Amino acid sequence: MIRFVARRVLAAIPIGLVVTLGVYALVFAMPGDPLRELAGDKPIPAAVLAAKRAQFHLDDPFIVQYLLSMKDILTGHFGTTFAGADIADQLRLRIPVTLKLTLLANAFQWTLGLFFGIYAGFKRNGWVDRSLLLTTLVLLAVPGLVAYFAAQYLFGVELKWFPVSGVLEGFPRSYLLPALVIGVLGFAGLARLLRTSIVETVNADFVKTARAKGLGEQRVLWRHILPNALLPVITFIGLDLAGMFGGAIITESIFNLPGLGQFMFQAIKLKEGGVVVLLSTLAFISFIVINLLVDVLYGVVDPRVRNV
Repeated sequence: MIRFVARRVLAAIPIGLVVTLGVYALVFAMPGDPLRELAGDKPIPAAVLAAKRAQFHLDDPFIVQYLLSMKDILTGHFGTTFAGADIADQLRLRIPVTLKLTLLANAFQWTLGLFFGIYAGFKRNGWVDRSLLLTTLVLLAVPGLVAYFAAQYLFGVELKWFPVSGVLEGFPRSYLLPALVIGVLGFAGLARLLRTSIVETVNADFVKTARAKGLGEQRVLWRHILPNALLPVITFIGLDLAGMFGGAIITESIFNLPGLGQFMFQAIKLKEGGVVVLLSTLAFISFIVINLLVDVLYGVVDPRVRNV
């Protein structure tokens, strides 16, 4: 298992360099002067502008700027944003916001997805199964942006059940509406995948053999059906959890939550390549760690994959 983990970590290093280099190249290629956009209509003295450009190495070649950003990340000296905010302080303030939103959204998604997926799989063709298929089909067809704005207007503005935006009302109240929308939209794919996996496993030969040996239904369910049916679900949950950061950019911007997603959105708007690369690196590391945990869990459930 240690060699399995070591291989995955070593393979991730060159991939991470390619990803961060690609992200920095995209930010570098964006048109516009970030310092002038930050100043807006206010005039900037030429001397101040030149000093700022030198401070942030904006006149250096692309590869030099990228290497300087990577050096800052590796040494832990993140510096400041163009507006003068300390980046390390911003991370300390924003990481808890994104974690709270992600954990609450996943709690809704996994609870709904696992419950309805297992129930529909074992009670297929019943009214719950048919209702689930219809509901998930509708949810999968609704664009996320439409759902976010519709929920914000209906439950925030009209019914006033939840805060429309911001975190002034604290946790969990300020996070409930965006987490519910993420969870409800995400549960559809999980429930359908689990339902299909259970239906296929129930009809497998090894399950029929277990029943032919006289094993009770509960033992067949917990020892033979669920462990095998959950294998594709583990992969789905891992990829979904690792991709939450990308979704946070949209969600936190719409609901004005001061998390990493909103920080990334602001950095992209201002062409702050160093901040974007830093956040991309954090997202990539979390992606690798989560997928590594998923692979280890997969290897525990199915020992055959350890040698793949």
